[in-house]
Amino acid sequence: MLKKQTIWLLTMLSLIVVLSVYALTSPGQPSNSASPGVATPSKQVTAGKGQPSASVSAVDNKLAEIELQKADERNQQEQKYQSVIASGKSSPSDVSAAYDAIKSMNTLANNEMMLEDVIQAKGFKNAVVKTSGDQVQIFVEENKLTDQQANAMIRLADQYLGSGRVVSVSYALGQKK
Repeated sequence: MLKKQTIWLLTMLSLIVVLSVYALTSPGQPSNSASPGVATPSKQVTAGKGQPSASVSAVDNKLAEIELQKADERNQQEQKYQSVIASGKSSPSDVSAAYDAIKSMNTLANNEMMLEDVIQAKGFKNAVVKTSGDQVQIFVEENKLTDQQANAMIRLADQYLGSGRVVSVSYALGQKK
């Protein structure tokens, strides 16, 4: 039963992410509907006779790409664990370890989402947190970031994801380096 619920949940989350990206990039959308009340720099993509067909910032695209990549990696890991669970050749200890790994992945995903929400509540437009092993990457939609702001995000990451991890904060994603 857990297997069906987990697959259903991942399918719904993937669908939400895909629909969100589609909504952000759909033609004919007003440029300010992506984030009402907040002025975001955007690139105009023109089609044909100079009429804009879509208006999405490069940063939004980069953050959505990072979020999709994170979801794909987690989905592949979970499928690997599900195959161990479903295999008739797996030992009970392997099945238990796979269940524990899925549970810890779900806990980590929930903690990442809470951290993203807290960072956004601190006044940042958008944030994506990606954890792999003992590495934590925080991506924020900002052109400039002070040392105090980055340090505050690192402390929040320690609080929500546990200390002992190497945390990096990335900003100015839309600018060429």
